[in-house]
Amino acid sequence: MSSLPVLVYEDDSLRIYWNEKQGYYLSDWQPVFRKGEELRRAYQACIDAAKARRGALWLIDTSKFSVIDLADVAWIENWFWPEFIGAGATYAAVVPPAKAVSKMSASRSAKKALEKGGFVADTYPTRAEAEAALLEWRRKRDSDSAD
Repeated sequence: MSSLPVLVYEDDSLRIYWNEKQGYYLSDWQPVFRKGEELRRAYQACIDAAKARRGALWLIDTSKFSVIDLADVAWIENWFWPEFIGAGATYAAVVPPAKAVSKMSASRSAKKALEKGGFVADTYPTRAEAEAALLEWRRKRDSDSAD
């Protein structure tokens, strides 16, 4: 078995990898502005991946994220997050967008998802810190469930 992450989805705006060794998805958002159906295809790929491995943890790297059109922000809030959580996503370690304007649109949609419960997301300044936190979160969860 290879210890390298396996690319499970790729388009101009998103790459999703499955890290078999560590047991989590990495969604690596690219600095490309997409809207409407093009953007929704990328988000749908996250839902499809979550369905393929229910309960898998996510490292979501949005550090290069582009701004999101307001119509798409509403779609992400009202459709994507409920579907993503319903597909089995429970936890994400997130690297937030570097650009302030991108942070605003990304944090607005995530905030609404977190308010509904059933999903936990924590933010970290780097991908390495996010991965370390994700692995620690899983270790604690697994040790709590063993007690």
